[in-house]
Amino acid sequence: MWVERNGPTYRIRDVVAGKKVTLEAGYPTKTSAKKRMTALRADQLRGDFIDPRGGKILLNNWIDSYWPSYESTLKPSARRSEESRVRIHIRPLLGALPLAEIGDLTVQQFVHDIGAGVPDPQREGKWLRRPLSPKSVRNVHAILHKLLQAAVGQRYLRLNPSAGSAMPPRVHKEMRFLTAPEIGRLLAACSGEYQRWRPFVLLMLATGLRYGEATGLRVGDVDVLAGSLTVLRTRHEVDGGAYLFTEPKTSSSRRTVVFPTEVADELAGMVAAKDRGDALFAMDDGTPMTRNFRQRIWLRVRERAGLDGLRLHDLRHTHAAVLISAGTPLTAVQRRLGHSSIRVTSDLYGHLMPEVHDSIVSAVSAMLPKQREAAPTPAAA
Repeated sequence: MWVERNGPTYRIRDVVAGKKVTLEAGYPTKTSAKKRMTALRADQLRGDFIDPRGGKILLNNWIDSYWPSYESTLKPSARRSEESRVRIHIRPLLGALPLAEIGDLTVQQFVHDIGAGVPDPQREGKWLRRPLSPKSVRNVHAILHKLLQAAVGQRYLRLNPSAGSAMPPRVHKEMRFLTAPEIGRLLAACSGEYQRWRPFVLLMLATGLRYGEATGLRVGDVDVLAGSLTVLRTRHEVDGGAYLFTEPKTSSSRRTVVFPTEVADELAGMVAAKDRGDALFAMDDGTPMTRNFRQRIWLRVRERAGLDGLRLHDLRHTHAAVLISAGTPLTAVQRRLGHSSIRVTSDLYGHLMPEVHDSIVSAVSAMLPKQREAAPTPAAA
């Protein structure tokens, strides 16, 4: 590292990757340039040196440089979703900024903007960019955090400006649990033109599978005689109506689930009419189930049943509630639902077990004496 004249001013030069480069320039005197060079050398010795050139790199260019190696670590479904978030949100709003100009306030404003959206001033009720849900805001921010953290690791930034961002509060969708009469109405609604979807709805209710697990089933995954199925893959919907099949996210999601004879009877004809590699559930043309099922068919079925607002995931919640009401241990519920830990199961469904609290009180009460023993009478003097 050295100081040299550059026209009327002085600059600090160094050799980086075998090439002479300018680290900083524009110092009016040689003394001021040397003072700054001494500070940079001290940063190098402490491991705090930040390459001043890095701060001038546009975020778009940094993404171009960083993304190929990063995306190779992602599953296909995650790769598509993260690419979409970068393309739609991060690049348009922040991509033209140099890394050094992306500060804490910049990131916080970004969080606000993607959550608020941009209304169309010429069309009431329309959006130039739709507002994101709190969960989606967190997902986009998480990718931005990774991008900036990688720049910190490359010594382009000293600190990650997204580290302390305030996030919108988490919004937990209220779980809905169907009653026995409601289940009857739902299955009855799967009649007429919707009869072919009855096995799918019945399977969801009877197994508690996730939607992606159920739509990812192939005929060979089902053993009708044994009354069981094996979850080997998950189907993910991505942008443009496309879909991908991936392995289950965790080892606990890869599991065998048994089902009653009522389900086996419904599935027997379907399984017999297809090849082992065919999708168990498919659209009319034989292609895997698309968003059209949820956006049109499911909405009509639940409307016929008088169950507006019912989500497919609520069938999973209903299954869990039925198991718990029957006294099934939470560990067994966890394994059947494919949760990664008992804590997940407890956090979601622990409140459905008031009888457990009653049994604890009863057990503690049983071990205590029913009446206080009489105090011993003092012996006569």
